[in-house]
Amino acid sequence: MSLNDLIQLGASLVAVFFVAWLVKRMGLGADPRIQDADHAIRLAEEAEAGFNGVEVARDRAGFSAIVRNAGGRMMLVRAHGNHFAARPVDTEVVGRLDKDFLTLTMPEKTFGSVTLQLGKEAGMWASRMRDLNCG
Repeated sequence: MSLNDLIQLGASLVAVFFVAWLVKRMGLGADPRIQDADHAIRLAEEAEAGFNGVEVARDRAGFSAIVRNAGGRMMLVRAHGNHFAARPVDTEVVGRLDKDFLTLTMPEKTFGSVTLQLGKEAGMWASRMRDLNCG
């Protein structure tokens, strides 16, 4: 191997390590998860000032959560890329219960549908959505 080849190899390795460092620093490729109920409440409150969440149903995998405030209003928080997005759960949202899973389809097509694995709590949260549609 010639000196030029070694220099080229070294420069290539430095460039690869630099790009890897930059990707990590920018948070690209991250796997964002909602850590716990407090994290979900904080995300909902960042999305809507004055929301003041009091109860959370977090998906088992941590990719999404439903947050309820004392007034009964609900907010869906979900991972979106390497950040989070939140939308209000209101009468326009279609909910579908399937055993331990609750699927919410938002009226905003770009937000998409979100399926939360809530275990035994899925039925209770689906019932709260029905209450929204009746009220």
